[in-house]
Amino acid sequence: MKKTFYSFLVVVIISIIVKVSINQSASNNCIEFPNVCNVDQTCVVQNSTEYSCLRVDEVPITYHQVSVNTHEDGLKSYQYDVSFTNNSKNKLKNIRISTECNLFLKNGIPSFWNVDRFPNGDLIIKEDQIIYPSQSYNFGFILKNEITATTLKLKAMEIIE
Repeated sequence: MKKTFYSFLVVVIISIIVKVSINQSASNNCIEFPNVCNVDQTCVVQNSTEYSCLRVDEVPITYHQVSVNTHEDGLKSYQYDVSFTNNSKNKLKNIRISTECNLFLKNGIPSFWNVDRFPNGDLIIKEDQIIYPSQSYNFGFILKNEITATTLKLKAMEIIE
């Protein structure tokens, strides 16, 4: 009898945990877990509670290779400057950028600037940074590998009204 009661109790607790996690605010699900959208979409949060998965063309990400250095051991490193411009009419924050391939950083953490990196490789601008309409934001990194035009993609962003 006790065993049945405890089994029932465990099932109830797990059910409650699942229900609470499903009912989290959209902002948390979208910014912290932006894989709710398809690969070709961007998770857009608005009013801190509503999110939608959209194709976003107003915030293009561009980059250019600044230099290629050959080191004493014969290995190369590639420095990139990355920029995105807010061509929308809204203020943006919590910009998260996915990387299609691994960014093999030259020396670890010091090899990128003006951006933070999640353990899965996604990049996110500094949490308190707001990108105003027509404003650009720049960051960069030094890699052990070259990247291609499809490497960086806008994964999530929050619109501030």
